[in-house]
Amino acid sequence: MSAEELRRHFRRVYPECSRRDIENLVSAIISKKYWRVHPSRSDIYYAVALTRAKIPCINGFRAKSTAPGPVVVSPRAARFCRRGRVLLVRRGSGGTFTSETVIDWPTFLRLIRLDEDKVYKYLIEDPNPPAFLNRRAFAALLRKMRADTMSTPHC
Repeated sequence: MSAEELRRHFRRVYPECSRRDIENLVSAIISKKYWRVHPSRSDIYYAVALTRAKIPCINGFRAKSTAPGPVVVSPRAARFCRRGRVLLVRRGSGGTFTSETVIDWPTFLRLIRLDEDKVYKYLIEDPNPPAFLNRRAFAALLRKMRADTMSTPHC
């Protein structure tokens, strides 16, 4: 798809996003950008999905993304993987990339503004991370973060 076709497509898919947000998504796809989840850890990345996860392989389904290599998406998250959604990608042994969580673009824009330590704790260290993080699931995650912050004693 050309850049203009991508812009039109994502304006339809994400009507709540501003023109600038859509332009950032298209730019990330064209220039193959990916981001670290935590600045001091280099094993977890955010990468934009380029294809659906339909090709079966060991431990899930293969999808192309802006990560440095092909990504194996877990069976739970594979049904949510589409072009323009963000994959939470973990670099495994041997340079393989796996993803357990798919995030839609508007939620990703809100997620990257949060504290990296909290995001790492609730999305990566959690033994059962959400398969799909959209606005509704993100609101529940924020409530959980706030509840844990309130219940933690401050010294």
